[in-house]
Amino acid sequence: MKIKAFFLLIILSLLVLLPGQTALAQEEQELTLSLSRDFGYGGMGNDIQGLFSMHAKGPDSLVRVEFFIDGELMAEDAESPFAFQFSTDNYPLGLHTLTAIGYTTDGQELPSREITVEFVSADEGWQAAGKILVPVLILVGISTIGAFVLPFISGKKRGSTPPGEQRRYGVAGGAICPRCKRPFSLNFLAPNMLVGKLDRCPHCGKYGIMRARSLTDLRAAEAAELQTAQAQSQMPEESEEERLRKELDDSKFHDV
Repeated sequence: MKIKAFFLLIILSLLVLLPGQTALAQEEQELTLSLSRDFGYGGMGNDIQGLFSMHAKGPDSLVRVEFFIDGELMAEDAESPFAFQFSTDNYPLGLHTLTAIGYTTDGQELPSREITVEFVSADEGWQAAGKILVPVLILVGISTIGAFVLPFISGKKRGSTPPGEQRRYGVAGGAICPRCKRPFSLNFLAPNMLVGKLDRCPHCGKYGIMRARSLTDLRAAEAAELQTAQAQSQMPEESEEERLRKELDDSKFHDV
């Protein structure tokens, strides 16, 4: 009797569990709807204007998707990836609800979640975009101006380092001037030109595209500048003509 009761308990457990497992499998069959901007304005909130695309993803058995706006059919797609591109200018301004329904090979209908957006005019879109871009452009402008102004303000102090003295090069690292061959700290605010920073050598005062160098190279340049300074101190003074010729050569812009 105990054995029969045991098997009966197992059968009852299976009957209880099987419907739950089937329901769980059905819950996994869902349609995911997303919205992407192709060209136009998409603000921090729900305001959009321009060209956008709706994308639907679902189970492998998904064969067709219908896209809706405010419950009205916009388009349908029977090929994966399931998507539909539309322009907000083709619809009235204001709040709209975007949805989709997917259809599977076994006849299931999979509704998506709702996406609520507000279509705005082109003027409103550009005005909102301007509120974001203007502060960014101001910061870029301040950084660029600072990259040119700060070297003049601090140039004397930076360039007063005695030849051969070991120095720290800061967050941006150090570079070696292609003209005077002396190492110096790169300006953190100097514009990045991909191959290097547009910076000014505090020793000779010339601008150039300065590449960050390794600490080993910088230490070697420190030792070399000391040797150069000692050698120059033993050389006779150059004539006025030679000095003018050197200044003319140094006035050229050089890329490192």
